[in-house]
Amino acid sequence: MKKIFCLCLLLLLPSVPCNSTVLVNSVSSLVNAVNAANGGGDKTILIADGYYPLNGNYLRITADGVSVASASGKRAQVILDGNYQTTEIFQIVASGVTISNLTLQEAYYHPIHIMAADDHDVIDTVIRNVHIIDPGQQAIKINQDGAKNYSPNNGLIEGCLIELTDTGRQKVLDINGSCYTGGIDAHHAANWIIRDNEVRGFWCADGLSEHGIHLWSFSANTLVERNRIIDCDRGIGFGLGDSGHVGGIIRNNMLYHGPDHGESDVGIGLESASGAQVYNNTIYHEHAYPNAIEYRFTATTDVTISNNLSNRAITSRQDGSATLAANVTTALPSWFLNTTAGDLHLNGPITGIIDKGIFISGLTDDLDKDRRPQGAGIDIGADEYLKNSNHSISLSWIDLLL
Repeated sequence: MKKIFCLCLLLLLPSVPCNSTVLVNSVSSLVNAVNAANGGGDKTILIADGYYPLNGNYLRITADGVSVASASGKRAQVILDGNYQTTEIFQIVASGVTISNLTLQEAYYHPIHIMAADDHDVIDTVIRNVHIIDPGQQAIKINQDGAKNYSPNNGLIEGCLIELTDTGRQKVLDINGSCYTGGIDAHHAANWIIRDNEVRGFWCADGLSEHGIHLWSFSANTLVERNRIIDCDRGIGFGLGDSGHVGGIIRNNMLYHGPDHGESDVGIGLESASGAQVYNNTIYHEHAYPNAIEYRFTATTDVTISNNLSNRAITSRQDGSATLAANVTTALPSWFLNTTAGDLHLNGPITGIIDKGIFISGLTDDLDKDRRPQGAGIDIGADEYLKNSNHSISLSWIDLLL
């Protein structure tokens, strides 16, 4: 472990004082750096490019303001491997912590676990440009303290790629004995922003996987926007059963699921979710589950669902109530650039979609951050059609972050 020279630091992190940053190049030096930060030492930890087998070591952050990132800024160049021996790669029990530009793989439980402490809330966590591969359970777990007195609030997850691969799927089944795995899972978490991520592959042949993105246990005021959810049994969820969600927005997301793997479910599910807004999402499913969006249970009230584009129904279950407007549920594969690749950008100026959405306060852009509207009105779905645009999934923002 060694201090970075001021000249290098000015190039990498110009806002951080020279005496607050360390560069590490081994597992032992990384563990020592985190422990030192917890004890009042340098709080910005940069990891040199390389492969780091953790061999049971984990990184528990208990000091506010700690940041851990790759020194190069390239997430593919720094791999922290739990090899299903390390229970959780990062445990975050402090505020103002940032984890960025890293690859995390094969944690036995959660590669990142954010939890409120026993005596205070944990706030302002940032997870940015992190690639998470084959988590044993949920990739990013967020929950309150054990006594349920304190909460993890005001966090940000952006620009991440979270995936369960075919190889990892069997390993995870061997570990869990069931399909208890998913993308982002949050309990009693308020004011989180989850945007510009790709979550894919969370399905199992013999059981229903957890959601790609799920906030419940009375989480509140979540913004879920501009995410791609590909081949996940359940896409985006607010609430579950009577353990609900308050407020929040789900907008400008693309959700695709191919043919059935054994178990499949709804694209966007609201369960005991009061005051939620769901608008301008695109959902295309090739499996047999009949519904794209569900609003469910009597506690689901004061909900608005507008400008969504799908090839499945939008429906109430068990007396959920919502106001619906300008949704289209008859989408065809020819309307999109490449459904099988999960690319649901519009393939042209589709009649009945272009300019047919209703105005919604706060809706100013689309999945690609293109301005809305481009024409006389808002387009329905996650994509605001641009003439002569080239929205190739291989050149998407998620690939550019690799």
